Amino acid sequence: MCKSEVEAVRRLDARPEARSIRRSTSLALAFLLAAVPLAAAAPRGQAIPSLHLTGIELTAPVQQALQQLQEQWLQWISANDRERAAAVVDDLLATGRELGMRRLPDLSLGALMTAVRLARQGEARHAAWALEAAERLDPGRPETAFAAAAVERLEGRWPASFFQLARGYLRLFAFPLERYLWLQELLLWSLSLLLATGGLFLAVQMATKGGALYRDLVQAFARRLPGGGAARSVALGLAAVLLVWPLALPAGPVWLLLYWSVLLWGYVSPSERAVVVALWLLAGAAPFVLAEQRRQVAVALSPPVQAMESLAQRRLYGGLFTDLGVLRSLLPESPAVKLLIADLHRSLNQWDSARSLYRQVLEQEPNNTAALLDLGVYFFEKGDFGNAIPNFQKAAASNPANAAAPFDLAQAYAQSYLFDEQRRALTQAKAIDDAQVDRWIDLAGHQQRVVSTDGGMARIPEIRAQLLANWRGSEALSPRLELLRRGLSVALAVALLLLAVALHLVRRPHGYTEPPLALRLGSTRLARWRRALLPGFPSAEVGEGGKTFLALLVPVALLMLPLFGDLGYRIPWGYDPGSSMPWSLAALGLAIYLLARLRWEQRNQV
Repeated sequence: MCKSEVEAVRRLDARPEARSIRRSTSLALAFLLAAVPLAAAAPRGQAIPSLHLTGIELTAPVQQALQQLQEQWLQWISANDRERAAAVVDDLLATGRELGMRRLPDLSLGALMTAVRLARQGEARHAAWALEAAERLDPGRPETAFAAAAVERLEGRWPASFFQLARGYLRLFAFPLERYLWLQELLLWSLSLLLATGGLFLAVQMATKGGALYRDLVQAFARRLPGGGAARSVALGLAAVLLVWPLALPAGPVWLLLYWSVLLWGYVSPSERAVVVALWLLAGAAPFVLAEQRRQVAVALSPPVQAMESLAQRRLYGGLFTDLGVLRSLLPESPAVKLLIADLHRSLNQWDSARSLYRQVLEQEPNNTAALLDLGVYFFEKGDFGNAIPNFQKAAASNPANAAAPFDLAQAYAQSYLFDEQRRALTQAKAIDDAQVDRWIDLAGHQQRVVSTDGGMARIPEIRAQLLANWRGSEALSPRLELLRRGLSVALAVALLLLAVALHLVRRPHGYTEPPLALRLGSTRLARWRRALLPGFPSAEVGEGGKTFLALLVPVALLMLPLFGDLGYRIPWGYDPGSSMPWSLAALGLAIYLLARLRWEQRNQV
């Protein structure tokens, strides 16, 4: 792939929607097979389209195993009893293990779609079989619980449906990508919440103190305009225009709130000024936070990173090999990537391809323990103990704390009838980790004679950092302009503070009109309802900045709760849970909040 093609792939694959499109393509066959019985519709002997478009060279046995997965999936579709369906799932998992994989997410999602479809048709028993299959094909996934919630809802069991929804949300914390995206979404939602509450805080300040500001502006204009009564009318109009003119600007409401925060500086209390300054600084820091988050999430959602995470979890999805091929194209000289791809070939039993990559890694990193160890395993499996022993020796010397190298060396010595050397090497391994060596010995007596290591998996964080550096380098085309663009937001926050202080110093000798206490006073039922329904207003009237902000924060948070999954980065799960739970929690929370405020007002009547 030439440089221009690599750049194009990088730009395309870094976009979150690109991942969604590619994933949808890879799932299409599984969903189609789940929706209709193709086994009955397709002519006998007709080839089924391939589940993957490979970016990694696959040998004939691997391709046959992938084809076998498709054939076994068709058998599951046509299974007409629970025992037969469970047996086919056993076969699917066994075929996956032959490829070094323990999870089959595409087929699991296909089973989920089948379960929901069967539940709509009233076939509850068959839907239960499909959910069981989905859980076994990809255990512990949130999607399974979400689909189970949909099945329970279709069958009229609402409490069980909400229980499954909650179970699904809890499950997402067990998976690195989903947990990471949820935390990034929480950060973005929290930042939006604070800014929205801040905007409402400034609006409340204007609502409680704007009348005094308006009267002072009218008096200032009236003193300077000739004409008696006519001057008063002109002053009223000029004061009104002066208060709202930022609405004529692009993003007018935002500029209006910032403008009001400057004008109200002399009318607010010290605690309210502290909140205003904090809001200015937050608005200035927000672009920095969002820019860095965008970089991080773009890399996390890119196909290569998702492929690495799936490989670490042994999840075989339709685009895995294609996405790993993209990773090789983006970082062709990275020894960490070469080691990761070599480990993939080894798990697929494609030892010749793995050996070539392990040697390339050793050319760049001669003391790479994982490459030396796995290259020694290659020669051991080939029966070439003369080449296996030196590699195991180098691996043991490069990392004396690794028990696998002396253990494998002992196995190679035993096969070469060098029993004294074998005992010394085994003693060395036991001295490092006796319990682990005993487990390896037990496995050696059954099926596994030597131990390989997944050194490439351990370097996934390093590869992510390389991708992030690559992405950042391609974005920052003009460092000076980038610095200027990022610095503008902070400069604006400082400028607002200086402008507010300067205006206050000029205005203070003329005095300020005191705002009235319209909502704070009164003990009638109507007054209590007004204070309960207008949180923040009573505190704003007496200048309690922190209480005003907190009083607004809670209802704004509850109102924004249903937007949690829509503000920024959507978690790419295969079965969307919908928004019933966020809306339910928001409605319940608002009701509890309103009742609590009414009760508090009754106990604290003025």
